Amino acid sequence: MLQNDPLNEPEAGAVIDFRYLEHKDASNPDKSMAEVRPCLIWNVRTIERLQLVAVLPIISGATGARVSIPPAERAALGLDSMADVVFEEANVFLWSGPYLQPQPDRSLVRQNRASKQLLETIADGMTGRSRNIVFRP
Repeated sequence: MLQNDPLNEPEAGAVIDFRYLEHKDASNPDKSMAEVRPCLIWNVRTIERLQLVAVLPIISGATGARVSIPPAERAALGLDSMADVVFEEANVFLWSGPYLQPQPDRSLVRQNRASKQLLETIADGMTGRSRNIVFRP
């Protein structure tokens, strides 16, 4: 992988391919249920030299609290035509960790990032809601 490359640093709004573990499956000792899916980096916190990253899943046919991604933005991000960002749950992990699926060019993040408008819409939807968080070791 391309280490120490600024293009591989986690940043809110970046899209990654990540082995996402749904909250409903988190208590299962067989964590192989975690499926590689596109995820939106929602937040990054740096503690000394460690980067703690929170991701939201991007799921086609999602139910629950979610935000639709405009069709042009879906295409630019390389997402399925029915993809929505689910914000009622998140996975949190240390970057880069074993759960990332590198892109074909070996980078860790997809080339395009989510729009500021999409991030604002998600933030508005999150207001006053709680989220289920799965911490990935």
